[in-house]
Amino acid sequence: MTAFESGAATDVGQVRAHNEDTFVVAGSVFVVADGMGGHNGGEIASRIAVDRLAAIGPVNSINDLVRSVQEANADILERAREQPEFRGMGTTVVMLADIERAGSRRLGVANVGDSRLYRLTDSGLHQHTEDHSLVEALVRDGRLTRAEAAVHPQRNIVTRALGIDDKVLVDAWELIPVVGDRYVLCSDGLFGEIDDDEIHEVLQATSSPQDAADELVRRAREAGGRDNITVVVVDVIEADPGEEGSDDRVAAIHKALSGTVLGDAGPTTPEPFRDESPSGFVPPAMTWRVGLLAAAVLAVMIGMLVAVSAIGRSGYTVVEGDNGTVVILKGRDGGFLFFDQTLEVESDIDVDELPPMALTAVREGQRFDAFETAELYLEDLRTSSDSSGS
Repeated sequence: MTAFESGAATDVGQVRAHNEDTFVVAGSVFVVADGMGGHNGGEIASRIAVDRLAAIGPVNSINDLVRSVQEANADILERAREQPEFRGMGTTVVMLADIERAGSRRLGVANVGDSRLYRLTDSGLHQHTEDHSLVEALVRDGRLTRAEAAVHPQRNIVTRALGIDDKVLVDAWELIPVVGDRYVLCSDGLFGEIDDDEIHEVLQATSSPQDAADELVRRAREAGGRDNITVVVVDVIEADPGEEGSDDRVAAIHKALSGTVLGDAGPTTPEPFRDESPSGFVPPAMTWRVGLLAAAVLAVMIGMLVAVSAIGRSGYTVVEGDNGTVVILKGRDGGFLFFDQTLEVESDIDVDELPPMALTAVREGQRFDAFETAELYLEDLRTSSDSSGS
């Protein structure tokens, strides 16, 4: 079996009026969610997500984690449909859970957004999650350095979150539990204020998970506390024999899109072909073969047209418009085959009033999968423009 000792702490910080972070420690399930959205929507979204994930029950595979996160996404969207004032609310989520499977024990991890999971081992501190954020995408593309990303005005813009779209891409994988390993789940209010070296220092200097969580939150608050700060620290204190000292702690990696069938679908039996010809008439073999071939070709052509249309009309780009203001365009950058981008939103934000880094980003064009995420980025640009002009 795997046994844990844990501690958790959260703080509103020194700038925000409300704490939109939510966490849960429920047996062998640990979750941190960082909500976003006006009218207390962020707090509601993160609470909905945490409530769903805390009720997951026994976990037998990472597929269970993915399904639970997707169900949380559906719950948030349903609440927004019932209460339109919460439209656009969303949340990040990072989750650690014990996986019970015959013959072995594993830890399952799932994340969406920029909340993180760290692991402290004898070899150092490791970040296991990938930030789904605008600045992380720019760093991966080589357009920003890590130092530039840390102070970028759009560093809080996430490219994936629950509650934004019916489909959500979930990163999930398994880790091998090793006695002595320490895990940290946190919102960006922690690593946005103190760097990984300081996080490492605190984790090494504190023996109790609760003391570690308290100290990390205290330091992040004292460093500025510009966002809500939430930290959950989990120590592995018992694991199955043979797991201790394993060098390869990553056991499996999986990504799944909402709506995808996970696991084996099982065999299918085709419907038998039934000849509906009038009695006594046998059509020539070449006639029905040609007919089937024509039908197959037509089906392929229709499928290709639908696929091309979906590709050509997918995604949104925030970019400078013809009149010098910031706009949102629907469709592929530069158009795709015979599908041109169409204007979705023409804002009143003058690009010349943007700060230099934001201006460069807009002129290059920033692409998003969901319209709501593009809208959030547009509003962030408006705030940057207002601050620059004041």
